[in-house]
Amino acid sequence: MKTAIILTLAVGTFLQSCNYNAQDHVKENAVPVMERAVIQIDTIKKTDVQIRSFIGKTTNDIEVSKMHDCLGVIFPEDTSKNKYALAQYSAIIDHCQHGQSKFVIERFLRHDANGRAVFLIVDELNVVANYPTICFGNFRLAIEDDREENYIVAFYNNDSEVINQLSRIWRIDLEKEKFVEISKPKDLILTNPDYVESDEDSAFTNN
Repeated sequence: MKTAIILTLAVGTFLQSCNYNAQDHVKENAVPVMERAVIQIDTIKKTDVQIRSFIGKTTNDIEVSKMHDCLGVIFPEDTSKNKYALAQYSAIIDHCQHGQSKFVIERFLRHDANGRAVFLIVDELNVVANYPTICFGNFRLAIEDDREENYIVAFYNNDSEVINQLSRIWRIDLEKEKFVEISKPKDLILTNPDYVESDEDSAFTNN
């Protein structure tokens, strides 16, 4: 393996918790004290729900439980012709990037009466994000045997063009239908999908 591996992400298959834009449901100044207390109690209940395992549940079950979709991506069909997806769910919308959420591997089951795809959750990975201290993202990388596969990477967002501070990494093993943690590759460097050059950068400044 080369001393420094620079891998670009596949834009079509990359979604991450760190750049998830949470929506403001209620303005702080507009919420009466009593209503705010109710919201806090409900938040605690929803957080407790998230701790429970989703393995064996379907995407219809998750929809009924009112979980928030942080991301969703369909994987290309593998040799077994099964269809798989990766999703990330949180009980509270802000927890996609600041709090507890779950990444899940989903296997296609059927289409429902409305023609929507129904998936079965076969494995899950509980994570706690705290942007920008710790972020989680889905990258398609060629790490093992130079074969491109999908990985969940825990990393520190240093607001630069590359990401070189990794915490943990999991391979999304579709044959075993498992998240498999692997050792961090030495000197692995990723392209930072959130990095945007400032207008004040010299590249944008006329001499």
